[in-house]
Amino acid sequence: MLQLIVFDMDGVIVDTEYLDFQLQSAYIKSLSANPEQLTHDDFSNLVGRSGTDLLMQIKELSQTELSFDEIEQGLADIEKEKYQAENYLPLFRSDITAILQYARGQGILLAVASSTQKPYLLDILKNCEIEEYFDLVVSGQDFPESKPNPAIYQSVLQKLGVPASKAVAVEDSPSGIEAAKGAGIYTIAYLEERMAVDQSQADILAKDMKEVLSHVRKRHLQTLTKNDF
Repeated sequence: MLQLIVFDMDGVIVDTEYLDFQLQSAYIKSLSANPEQLTHDDFSNLVGRSGTDLLMQIKELSQTELSFDEIEQGLADIEKEKYQAENYLPLFRSDITAILQYARGQGILLAVASSTQKPYLLDILKNCEIEEYFDLVVSGQDFPESKPNPAIYQSVLQKLGVPASKAVAVEDSPSGIEAAKGAGIYTIAYLEERMAVDQSQADILAKDMKEVLSHVRKRHLQTLTKNDF
């Protein structure tokens, strides 16, 4: 039987990935001497990136003379804006509660694995009134490398004592999908069509939470049939 569902935060539980895309795009344009030369695809390449990887991409795109520390401060200001409750609450995908309730009824564990700083993760779960459902919340900030490194997913599996074959991940960005797949987890990609992101590594796509739940149910029945009889 399925034992664990792991959710990404940005772009899955809350639709902040696109907000992040807009804020980061505006920030890079403000740094660049030739912002008109930057394309939608250039900015889409930032989706799901974090840490040093993101800083390097921003420096390369903008050709700014700012140091990594100065760029990081600019990103910190973006994070503060993005994670103001008035900004993310309208972006909460409240239909996720059907999945959370299904998981609880089936005895399936729930976790969040996100590159976002943990205080923000906890605030979002609390303000969206779903924190009680989750057994574990893990931030990529606690690892030397965040996604696409699979370490964050491997840590979730280890802490909850669940084999990868009995887990499902719900992701949206290429780096998140790569991280989950790298840990050997069956991965559902929440379909993103506003940005040019490659979701082809995922096992299956879902256009909304209703489809995510449908795929979770099917996976639960498949693993039940294969492993428990």
